[in-house]
Amino acid sequence: MHEYRRYQLKLPDLGLQETEHKILEAAIDIISKKGFSGARTIEIAKAAGIAEGTLFRHFKTKKDILLGIMIQLLNIAGDHIILDRARKILLDSEQKDLKAILKALLLDRLQLFESILPMIRIVIIEALYNEEIRESLFKNVFTKAFEMFMLFRRQMIERELIRPDIDPMAIARTIMGNVTIMVALRDLFVGNRGQKVLDKDLDQVIDVIMFGIAQPTHSESNKKKKSPGKRSDKGKK
Repeated sequence: MHEYRRYQLKLPDLGLQETEHKILEAAIDIISKKGFSGARTIEIAKAAGIAEGTLFRHFKTKKDILLGIMIQLLNIAGDHIILDRARKILLDSEQKDLKAILKALLLDRLQLFESILPMIRIVIIEALYNEEIRESLFKNVFTKAFEMFMLFRRQMIERELIRPDIDPMAIARTIMGNVTIMVALRDLFVGNRGQKVLDKDLDQVIDVIMFGIAQPTHSESNKKKKSPGKRSDKGKK
C-alpha cells in the first residue's frame, strides 16, 4: 500500500524573504476565498501580521501580489518537483509492473496538486482573463509536464509495457485528467476518506487507464493472459 502524505514546501525552496512569504501565504488564503477582485490589500496585510505600507514596499499593487503567487506556483511546479520527482519514480521502476509505476506516479501528482490547490484555483481563474499568465502557464508548467510524459512514454515503450501507437498527448490527458478529477472530488465533495479508500480509488482509476471500460472480447482476454503488456507477432499456421 502506498502511503499518502502531503508535500511540505519550505521557505528556502522558493527563495523568498520571510515577509514576502507571509504576504503570499495570506494572499493565497484570502484570494482563494474571496476572489482577486474581492480581496483587499488591508485584509492581506492584517492576515500576514504586517502594516499595509509594508505590504506595498514588497508588492506595489494588488496585481503584483497575484504575479507573486504565480511566480511561487511556477517555482513549486518547476523542474525540482514536476520533472525531478517524476524521474525518480520512473528510474526506480525497472523491476515494477505498469500498474505499480502508474500508482506511484498518480499518488505523487495527487499529493502535489492537493498541496498547492489554493494557488491552482487562483492562477487558473485569473488565467482566463490574463494572457501573460496563460503564456507563463503554458511555457513553465504544461510544457514541462509534457516533457515528463514523453520520458514516461519512451521508457514504457522500451520495456514493451505500453503501445507505441498511442499519442503521448492522449496519455498525458488521460493520466492528468484523472488526477485533476480526483483532486476536485476530494476537495468539493468526499474529502479525505482514509488511505484504504484512496488506494482503492487509485486502483480503479489505473484499471480504467490500462484496460479501458469496454468488455474485452474472448481473443483479447487470451492475449492478456498469455502476454500482459505485449503484443504477439505470431500468426496462425
